[in-house]
Amino acid sequence: MAELHDWVAALEKELGLPPGTVDVRAVLDLARDAAHAVERPAAPVTTYAVGYADGLAAAGGLGAAASGDPDAATRASGLAERWGGDA
Repeated sequence: MAELHDWVAALEKELGLPPGTVDVRAVLDLARDAAHAVERPAAPVTTYAVGYADGLAAAGGLGAAASGDPDAATRASGLAERWGGDA
């Protein structure tokens, strides 16, 4: 996993993100939830959508902590878990 962390550090630098911005474990957990509960291609699409939602929230000054709502990753994981049922 050292190679992955090196990649993420280089990616953060390339994209102008502060070091440590990407929570690798959270992204992998989200991707796993989407891949297993929905279908494999849902993993990258879901992680992209969550990142986009987080970016919009940050740009608008609307974070999950300020609204009291669960963050986008938590909500997306919950949706994936419910997907096989009555989503």
